[in-house]
Amino acid sequence: MINLAGRIIPRKKILLVEDNRMHSELVRIIIQSSFDADITIVENGRDALDKITEGNIFDLIIIDIMLPKINGLDVLRTIRKVYDKVPILMISALNDKETVKKSFEDGATDYVDKPIRNELLRDKINNLLNGASL
Repeated sequence: MINLAGRIIPRKKILLVEDNRMHSELVRIIIQSSFDADITIVENGRDALDKITEGNIFDLIIIDIMLPKINGLDVLRTIRKVYDKVPILMISALNDKETVKKSFEDGATDYVDKPIRNELLRDKINNLLNGASL
């Protein structure tokens, strides 16, 4: 992509960690319809950590909390030990105050409840990719 000044803007790299294929497909569609991004999708916490330790650098990481193998909060805490700057958006059907609070305490940049509201998710992703949080 080229901006108005004629400079090449690199594609954003996003890691999506979601075990529900319907949800991951919905998020993928929302991202691809609104952003110039390469999306890597993994279905469990172990594969997410493998992607990080393989040296992949992401502009945004989106993590579901309820994941097989390693839950999303453990993935979040582990990533934060290595990468403190990458924005991390947690997505979960768990929307009780304690879970949301724990997510932010563990290093989440933002949080979205399921069921996912397309426009809200798009806005949050846009803000996180551009250095702001809602």
